[in-house]
Amino acid sequence: MVSKVLSLGLLGIQGYIVNAECFLSGGLPNFDVVGLPDTAIKESRDRVRAAIKNCGFDFPLRRITVNLAPADTRKEGSIYDLPIFLGILISARVINPVSTDRAFIGELSLDGEVRQVVGVLPMAIAAKNSGIRELFVPEENAYEACLAGDIKIYAVKHVKEVLDHLSGTRELTPVKPQTPPAPESGSVPDFSEVMGQENVKRALEIAAAGGHNILLMG
Repeated sequence: MVSKVLSLGLLGIQGYIVNAECFLSGGLPNFDVVGLPDTAIKESRDRVRAAIKNCGFDFPLRRITVNLAPADTRKEGSIYDLPIFLGILISARVINPVSTDRAFIGELSLDGEVRQVVGVLPMAIAAKNSGIRELFVPEENAYEACLAGDIKIYAVKHVKEVLDHLSGTRELTPVKPQTPPAPESGSVPDFSEVMGQENVKRALEIAAAGGHNILLMG
């Protein structure tokens, strides 16, 4: 059975949709990840395997192939642990398939905890623009993702919370956006004297919104 779980990726500062496809076949047990993955993604095989076992499931002794589509775009980071985890369980018929209006991002610990990742805001914006209605992100990234607007954001601490939500056993509550504090009185730095440089200014805005460090020189 081929399973498909939507996720997201970053190309520069723009987010885009990634389809994590998983297929279990006969033959000697093996676990391959294709679709131009970097080293962090290749190492997800060990994290996902351990997380599945430590969550009480049997890891399928089959030939497992995971394809991160589009296959001609290089994928980076550990954000695909969660969708790969779900894809394997779906292909093994342990859980039901997920709908195509849900997307998942998050790094997994060996016991199934969902850890913080970077670049969530542009990915959340890409998810909203692509018609995705629900986005599951690590708890630490939830308020950042809410800045995308018009999309349900679910904060996840552990993969069991995702499984309970998908099965209807215990549904998660969407995160409510936080109201940013009012600026202090007095002058606030802005871009009024910066001529052009639209891409640079957009990068600074995204970094500021996500609370990331950034340095502009020149």
